[in-house]
Amino acid sequence: MGDPFPLGLISFGISSVVLASVMSGMFDATGMSAVLPVAIALGFFTELIAGLLHFARGETFPGLVFTIFAGFWGSYALLVQFYSPDVVKAGGDPTNVTGIYLLAWGVMTAYLVIAALRTNLTTIVILGLLALVFLIASWGTFAGSTGIGHTAGYVLLITAIVALYASAAMIVNHTWERTVLPIP
Repeated sequence: MGDPFPLGLISFGISSVVLASVMSGMFDATGMSAVLPVAIALGFFTELIAGLLHFARGETFPGLVFTIFAGFWGSYALLVQFYSPDVVKAGGDPTNVTGIYLLAWGVMTAYLVIAALRTNLTTIVILGLLALVFLIASWGTFAGSTGIGHTAGYVLLITAIVALYASAAMIVNHTWERTVLPIP
């Protein structure tokens, strides 16, 4: 069985680039309609497949990481598509639930960083930056600050670039049967 790690990383990376482009303000909020299909197709389904393949190989940590973040992408799409608009339509404010949602993901991702300390620098950086993204996004949500939210988007873009590089390095190195692109 091949290594599903590059599949999970490229799925995460592409999904994150698309989301980060809207979060950072590079594209306006109407771009969110492009984020949701990518979140479902790549973020949810493809990361889920990568995670399940890791579990089948007996690799608990990457299996957990990819399946739990598949859950993030699926739940995020549902939150944005259904929950928030329904709350707003009913005259409510989805801020508190969204802020807690992001904070919970930040805390969970932070404890994954502790587990990642037994892996490699690239995994530590990806998860560390991602924890920071969630915590900054939560803070921006609670504060009602677009600027803080944009900062979270730029940190997510950096995270995505690291993940995409790692995926590319794994595929290139495997194909060339030697280290062409180092993975720290």
